[in-house]
Amino acid sequence: MKIREVFCKIIIEGVKEAFSGIEINEIDIERSVVFPAVGHADISSSIALRIAGRLRMKPSDVASKIAEKIKAKSPISGIETSGGYINASIDETIYGREVVAEVVGKGSSYGSAEIGKSEKVIIEYPSVNPNKPWLIGHLRNALLGDSLSKIFSFCSYSVEREDYIDDMGLQMAVLLYGNVGKPPEEKYDLFLGERYAKISKEIENSNAEEKVNAILKKMEENGSRENLEVRKIAEDCVMAQYQTAFLYGVQHDVLMFESDILKSGLFKKAMAMLDKNGMLKRPSEGKYSDCVVLDIGEGKVLVRSNGVPTYLAKDIAFHMWKLGLINEKFKYRKFITQPDGSIAYASSDNGEYMKFGGAKRIINVIGSAQSLNQNMLGEALMAIGAESGSIMHLAYGEIELKEGSLSGRKGEWLGEEVNYTADDLFYETRKRVDKLVEQSSKAGKRAGVEGAAEKVAIAAIKFEFLRIDPLKKVTFEWERALDLNASSGAYCMYMYARASGILDRTGGVELEKIDYSKITRGADFELLKLIGNADEIVKKACIELKPNVIAEYLLEISSAFSRFYETLPVITGGDSKNARVAIVMATKQIINNMLNLLGIEASERM
Repeated sequence: MKIREVFCKIIIEGVKEAFSGIEINEIDIERSVVFPAVGHADISSSIALRIAGRLRMKPSDVASKIAEKIKAKSPISGIETSGGYINASIDETIYGREVVAEVVGKGSSYGSAEIGKSEKVIIEYPSVNPNKPWLIGHLRNALLGDSLSKIFSFCSYSVEREDYIDDMGLQMAVLLYGNVGKPPEEKYDLFLGERYAKISKEIENSNAEEKVNAILKKMEENGSRENLEVRKIAEDCVMAQYQTAFLYGVQHDVLMFESDILKSGLFKKAMAMLDKNGMLKRPSEGKYSDCVVLDIGEGKVLVRSNGVPTYLAKDIAFHMWKLGLINEKFKYRKFITQPDGSIAYASSDNGEYMKFGGAKRIINVIGSAQSLNQNMLGEALMAIGAESGSIMHLAYGEIELKEGSLSGRKGEWLGEEVNYTADDLFYETRKRVDKLVEQSSKAGKRAGVEGAAEKVAIAAIKFEFLRIDPLKKVTFEWERALDLNASSGAYCMYMYARASGILDRTGGVELEKIDYSKITRGADFELLKLIGNADEIVKKACIELKPNVIAEYLLEISSAFSRFYETLPVITGGDSKNARVAIVMATKQIINNMLNLLGIEASERM
């Protein structure tokens, strides 16, 4: 229900009639509108406070003059002022009917927005080096990218989900130097991570850096033994990493291997374009002697004195292709079939030409420590013609476990005491869910159904990772993550299951038989107001690149639903039963839709 749009239009008309000479834009009006807390106005505007200074009037007088000119429009039923605020009441009968009808009519698309207009967006995540398993930091990256992809698709963007595979980096040369050998019976990415840690220590003790650098150069020779061997290692590692990805429901459209990018003409074309635009310099002395340096700000090395391009140089070239600034064609082959049946393609010599890249906008999900490089990347692209805002960095903070360790693996092999794999986190969480089932008959009734325990474990992890503003540090706590009573993904899932149970017992309701006049100004109407605001919440999450906005909204909906069915009986609701059943139907749908945007699968029984 687009109640905000209706109210904004009323306010704009009122301002123009009351103060015909003042210039006011719709953005100012939209920013002034809020949905106050329970017990206050249904919807309110502070526009009088924003323009009072320009009019040299008291905000209360400005608000009164605007209110005098406003004509109420359904479902707005009344206007009044309080200080500098213009407050409106909503007709609960009309509003309830419209909200329920819209939710039922749109179903799984309810809450979606049309702001994208099919514009193509490339979202890159998590781009983990193919020499180790996903750690919990990588998992946060992947979950943010996956949720953001779903949110952008829900807002009518055409989303391409990309995974960049750095199979030409120094870490791969280290593995070749140490002769990886045949893996034992364990997950291949975990095996590589352990081998890499061991080989790295051996290199430190033997001063073998020159030999590793020589291997690195050989790797870049197309068709060399090193080139072919490192690609095989990388692909096998990524296959193992994708077992983890699929466990968490993370999928992609295309994997871009750095080896394919390097042997294409992309890098040379990018450097030529930068040179043509006067953005390169080649110092003949000083610390950057014989290097190629990006001439922006203090400068950044793009090609080292030994001729090896830096990560930033390769990144600039790749992003020029992403934005269609360079038209380089790549071949692709089927890489892996994903759980939903879709195919993830990979760049490959042994493939066919396909249309990937060429987006209007790029979103890179990368840790906040890379903000400087991302800013430099953006400046370089802007300087050669990229549109403002065409490249965006979703930065995110660190993550840690409150209890400091997992019962299985301690993680010292990674060189950091509390750096654990995403697989370890799932298995530990699943064990704790099973333990809750064993210890509590109540929990057993909720989570004991086949398949529900795994869903609860995944939901608990995803919600905790996504509920926090991306820039903030996440401290994962099992006690909160698995709390079925409040503030968790499991709690939201339980509210969905509760709604399902009520509908099963009532058998649902036919819309034409609902008497919406039975909606009160209590918990039922407060819940409906939240449900009716779904599209505004989704747009906010999309524009601000913040999945946590969806998580916070889910908690609000879940808490409001709990208050609703506890204070207003549904099954024994008498004349109000049908209206309340309709609200339960709408609630179930909106919880499901919002859980989907976080990549969480709801369960009918818990």
